[in-house]
Amino acid sequence: MSRPGSNQQRAAERVAVSAFVRVMARGDAKEFVFRTRDMSTAGLFFATRVVKVYSIRVGTLLDVELYDDHESVSCRAEVVRVVAEDSSPASADPDACGFGVRIVECPPQDHARLKSWIARALTAG
Repeated sequence: MSRPGSNQQRAAERVAVSAFVRVMARGDAKEFVFRTRDMSTAGLFFATRVVKVYSIRVGTLLDVELYDDHESVSCRAEVVRVVAEDSSPASADPDACGFGVRIVECPPQDHARLKSWIARALTAG
């Protein structure tokens, strides 16, 4: 299910998919763990209620690994949006806080897996 009004500047429709995500900022040895709120073939949103504790900012390049029950997807992404608890009226919703990222590199086999996950979510939703 897509979020109403959320695809105004999107390259692809986002769908609500909760997946485990492991993230490493390029050039940083720190590893972060999130859940996705939604995803598309062009981007993801990582939900977290504590945005300010992370060293992730707009423009940060990330190595991303997404996991579902039996598969994983690896890609490189760039942070294009940071939504902190106090940055927007929508942030009253805990799922509204987090990081929006644009996928900038994704191997063909991983991109195909990502498309498959999204298709599965669309048919289930």
